[in-house]
Amino acid sequence: MKLQITTLLGTVLLLVSCASTKPASLTPTGPRTIVLNGENWSEEIAGTFSSWYCYDLINTETLGKGPIRFEVGLFGNSSFSDVGFLLYDGGYSGVLTTYRREGLEHRWDWGPNGNEYAFIIQTDGTGLYYDFSIEAKSKPKALYKCAKN
Repeated sequence: MKLQITTLLGTVLLLVSCASTKPASLTPTGPRTIVLNGENWSEEIAGTFSSWYCYDLINTETLGKGPIRFEVGLFGNSSFSDVGFLLYDGGYSGVLTTYRREGLEHRWDWGPNGNEYAFIIQTDGTGLYYDFSIEAKSKPKALYKCAKN
C-alpha cells in the first residue's frame, strides 16, 4: 500500500511538472541561455537580456494569460548594443536581429540580407510586424500586444 501511494504521488508530481504552461525560456534557473541562428547566447557573455513577450492583439484583456507568440529582446552588454533577438513561439530559439531605438520606439530587423523583416514596439506596447520581402514599402502584416518582461 505504501509503495502504491509513493508511486501515485510520484506520478502526480511528474504530471504537474509536465503541465507547466510556461516554456523553458520563461523559467530560468540561472543565467539564461538562448539559441540564435543555431548558436548559444548566454547572459554570462551577452549581459542580462531585456525582453518583451508578444501576444495576439485580440487577447489584450488577458495580456500575459494567452499564448506567447514570440519574444523580442536585446542584450545588456554594451558591446552588443546594436544586436537583438527574436524567439519563436515562447521558446528559447530564434534569430539574431539588428536592434535600434528610434525615438521612443524599439525596432528589430532581420532576414537573409538583414532587412527583409521588421518588428517595432510603439510606446503603448503595440507591436507591428512588417514583411518587406513582399514589397519594400508595406503596411504592418500583423499587430500584437507586447509587455516588458
